[in-house]
Amino acid sequence: MPQYAFLKKILLGALIACVPFALQAEVFTSKDGAFTLDMPAGWKQVQNTPAPTVLSLQKGASRLDIKSVSCTTETCIEKKINADLADVKSKKMQVVGNSYTGEEIKRIEFSTGDPFFYISFFTPKNDFSAGYFLIDSKAYSILAKELTYAETDLVFSFISPVEKPEVKPLELDLKDPRAYDIAALPAVHEEALEETVVAPAAETAPQQAEPAKPKKPSVSFSAKVKKALGALKGKTLLSKNMPPYVRRLGRGFDVLTGLGLLFILLLTGAGCVRPFLRKGVNLPPANPNSLYPIWFKRLYGTPSLIFRAKDNQGNTLISLSSRWDSLFLFSGLLLIVLSFAVLAVAGLCEQTDLLPVSNFVYNTVYSACSLIIPLGGIVFFCGLVWSQLVLREITLFDRKGQKAAIILQKGFGLKNERYEIYFARSKDVLVVTRQRFACRRNWRLFTREGAALAHLTEPSLGKALLRKVCGHLWGLLRADYTISGAMDAQGALQNTHAPFDSFVCNIDKPQAINARDLLAVSLLINIRDRDKWYPWFN
Repeated sequence: MPQYAFLKKILLGALIACVPFALQAEVFTSKDGAFTLDMPAGWKQVQNTPAPTVLSLQKGASRLDIKSVSCTTETCIEKKINADLADVKSKKMQVVGNSYTGEEIKRIEFSTGDPFFYISFFTPKNDFSAGYFLIDSKAYSILAKELTYAETDLVFSFISPVEKPEVKPLELDLKDPRAYDIAALPAVHEEALEETVVAPAAETAPQQAEPAKPKKPSVSFSAKVKKALGALKGKTLLSKNMPPYVRRLGRGFDVLTGLGLLFILLLTGAGCVRPFLRKGVNLPPANPNSLYPIWFKRLYGTPSLIFRAKDNQGNTLISLSSRWDSLFLFSGLLLIVLSFAVLAVAGLCEQTDLLPVSNFVYNTVYSACSLIIPLGGIVFFCGLVWSQLVLREITLFDRKGQKAAIILQKGFGLKNERYEIYFARSKDVLVVTRQRFACRRNWRLFTREGAALAHLTEPSLGKALLRKVCGHLWGLLRADYTISGAMDAQGALQNTHAPFDSFVCNIDKPQAINARDLLAVSLLINIRDRDKWYPWFN
């Protein structure tokens, strides 16, 4: 509004005036000119320091002293920092280790690759940080007093070696007059020549044809692959600043990263070809008086698993089951996979200098991932315990919202899982068993007395194995089942192979198996053995 325009101009001018004071900082250079140190406002250089001291800074009670020491190798300064650590412990001082690796000696590197070792310790009254670093084969010791450990890590990362300009040889252009300066030629003695030297007549030699350049031999694809693998030999995505449990993986970390990248490429490729590979459901002509076929469709958007079943006569049932164990398992696995992906990207950027950021940024990323990975492991373990201790329960509701059936899991066995189906109106009870630790899914339906009613099994072994490694790949590898029942009845539980789950159940002899029984079993199978988007060994 116009009445506030003048006030806005005053506030904007005050903000602009305060910016230079907020951005005040100063760059300090060592006496020998080997390195610089960028410090925030308030730090002053101490004058008249002893001879070994190359830089001394002070701000209130905080002080920073850097001295030159007689060392030229990384091994030498590493021995010195170990000796200092032992001396600090012998004096009963408390050493502060790395927050996520637990290492007492912290190590960073400059942009030149020179190492920097330091430790942090404290007494009841003071905080200290001491270390050694190497620049151009020259060692320095550093001691920080009355700085917090976060400030120490930040200040130490501000030390930058001074880049020395490369000395290039003097090159003069032949057209430059200075190239023919006689004064620059060496002095010589003149001598009289007794005989006149006559230049020989120039003989014209026949021009020889230039030899044809040999063609470069063609390099095969396998040779190119071997050359690329040879170039990668000895290189890794691991960084020295990553958590110890990640570094212990060694080359396994690179292998896991490569497998994850291959899975992403496979999933992307399957998504591209999926629209061109439509697979429908082949059904024989349906009897208008029969309850078959029965169509099933999963309803998404809720934490619980909801399926809708509709038979050939229009009867509709809704199944509802909780899946908190799956949510915990998926959430924990997602946290772990994303953290490893971030570690891999950060390691690649650090090793190849793709992102010009300091080691402090990478250490922050590694610290965050080192906390998230154990958290994901705890969440995954909770889901695993939940899935083994809490028995499954599935409730079926009719179109009026009343309970039509309840499916309860009756414990775990080493070879089989047992479920019981209770129908609310007829009070009938059916028993369903699932074979565990099998490559192909295998289910059987019995009466309460033990009479076999139906056997449902997965026909394709290859598809079952691929799905465990690759997931269902946008529905392409979703499971189908063959049904064999009493009276030599044959049928199938066919999936539509769509990205979102839907399937249909049909049988050639409807009088052999009650549609109600087969509906309940079909829902149980697709809830218990749900196809995953990701590799999973159920």
